[in-house]
Amino acid sequence: MSGQALSRRDEYAMMTRQEVVKAARKLFAEHGYTQTTVEKIAREARVSPATVYAQCRGKEGLLRTLMDIWTTSPTVERIIIDSLAPPTGLAKLEVLADGYFDIRAEAGDIVRIVERAAASSPATQEFLDIANQRHIEALETIVRGIAADGDLAEGLSIEDTAKIIYFHFRIPQIDLAVEGFGWGVDRTKKWLFERVAAAILKG
Repeated sequence: MSGQALSRRDEYAMMTRQEVVKAARKLFAEHGYTQTTVEKIAREARVSPATVYAQCRGKEGLLRTLMDIWTTSPTVERIIIDSLAPPTGLAKLEVLADGYFDIRAEAGDIVRIVERAAASSPATQEFLDIANQRHIEALETIVRGIAADGDLAEGLSIEDTAKIIYFHFRIPQIDLAVEGFGWGVDRTKKWLFERVAAAILKG
C-alpha cells in the first residue's frame, strides 16, 4: 500500500537491484552488451548470478531497465515543457539545444549502450525504433510551437523540421563533435544550434 514504509527485506531487495543495475550500466558501457555476462555483472555487484535473474530478469531485463531510465527520465518531460515556454522560435530552439546536452550528461552512456546493443539484439532494435519515433513526435510538438510563433522557415513541414532537429542533435552526432573532433561541449552546442537555426527558422 502507498505510504507504508518498506520492510527491511523489501528495502534490501531494492538496494540490491540498484547495485545490479549500476553494475550492468558500468560493464555494458565498458565492454558492450554482448561481451558482458550475467556472471560478470553479479561479480561486479557482489551478488550471485541467480540474484541477477531474480531481481532484474538477466541481461535483457537490465537493458530494458536502462532504456526506461533514459526514455522516462523527468528530464525529458521537463525539456519538452521548457522548450514550449519561450515566446520566439529562436528562444525555443535554444532551450531545446541546452536540453539535449542535459540528456547527454544524464543518460548519454545508456544511449550509447542501447545503440550498440541494437546491432545484435532485435528486441533492442525494436525498442530503439519506438523510442526514436517518440523522440520525433516530441520534436513535432515543439516545432508546432515554433510555427505558431510565425518563426518556421517557409516551405518546411512540421515533420521534416522535426527530422532536421533529430538528425543534428542525436547523441552520436554530439559525441562525434565533442570527442571525435575535439570541439568540446560549448563549441559543439553553439555550432549545432546555429546550424539548425539557419535551417529551420525564418531569416
